[in-house]
Amino acid sequence: MKEIRVGVLGTGFMGKTHIFGYRSIPVYYEPDYKIKLTGVFSKTFANAQKAKELYDFEFATDNEDDIFARKDIDIINICTPDAFHRGQILKALDAGKNIYCEKPLISAVQSSAEILNHPNLKKVTTQTVFHNRFFASVLRAKQIIEEGRLGKILAFRGQFLLASNAKSALQAGWRNDSEKSGGNGALYDIGSHICDMIYYLLGGFSKIYCKTMTPYKQRPDGKGGAVPYTIDDGAAMIATLENGAVGTVEATKLATGAATNMMLEINGEDGALIIDLTQPNWLYFYDNALPDAKLGGYKGYTRIECIQNYDTPVMFPPGKHPVGWIRAHIHSLYNFVESVNTGAQTNPSLADGLYIQSVLDRALKSSKENREIEI
Repeated sequence: MKEIRVGVLGTGFMGKTHIFGYRSIPVYYEPDYKIKLTGVFSKTFANAQKAKELYDFEFATDNEDDIFARKDIDIINICTPDAFHRGQILKALDAGKNIYCEKPLISAVQSSAEILNHPNLKKVTTQTVFHNRFFASVLRAKQIIEEGRLGKILAFRGQFLLASNAKSALQAGWRNDSEKSGGNGALYDIGSHICDMIYYLLGGFSKIYCKTMTPYKQRPDGKGGAVPYTIDDGAAMIATLENGAVGTVEATKLATGAATNMMLEINGEDGALIIDLTQPNWLYFYDNALPDAKLGGYKGYTRIECIQNYDTPVMFPPGKHPVGWIRAHIHSLYNFVESVNTGAQTNPSLADGLYIQSVLDRALKSSKENREIEI
């Protein structure tokens, strides 16, 4: 059986998520290839060694170049802090490796040109980890839109709400460290997800107006003092799309009471959709083509049972079982590894990820200059 060998950079929360995905693919899909976790990198060797022992990697290292140099590694999986992504992507491209990289691909102060112009970019398979595309409800929404069931898209409202930064007592972490975060705040961190969802379902952006929020100018440093806090904790945007639709986008870590709330409502001339990823088993569809009738007839939102009814043959669990957050990550990763196996390009590619980055760059510029910016 063919073997696809993986090198993972980063052993934190997202590193564990991706490792879980690789180990789960054979259970869920029974592919005709084997996935081998080969090398794992962490800047702290003890963390890398622990991951090696827990997840059965062949080797652990605190030198990332040990991963890039291995001829037998097919995939470089990048889930390190944001500011390191660009350099690691370029090293992986130089080595001719397939790349699965967490968002955002680059920091707010880095250029994407060297990645986009790299001669190996189109020779390898790449994917940006916009895993929310891979919920069954989102894939079904894509089908409905492509079938023309919504007609002309008129308006939309997108939200990604967290409560993580609402308290002033929150200790500053690596995301406040410019060397690690590159200045990426909520706009880049979670705004990238909701902007990609809009891009995936509705198309490109034309104009954007943005206001960012940083309510606390200092955060505790964990040592009894405080450090300056300059990155944004939230962003609110008005966006115009290339298709003419105008809508709002909110990405905030200041939403007291929220868990991980991501919602997109889309209004078209002939219908509407509501995607609520706190209820990922369902997609809500309003068919405006149905006739009006006394007592309402059959008009109203229909709750479509998406759950795990993927169009890709899934061996486990059966499609009627409810879905959770990790499920979209597994399907996203499967989409990537299948493309590596066949040598195909896939989406969302690094180019897609960098397009979203360009939208966020314009949004940040809009906030700084207090004006609408063309994309």
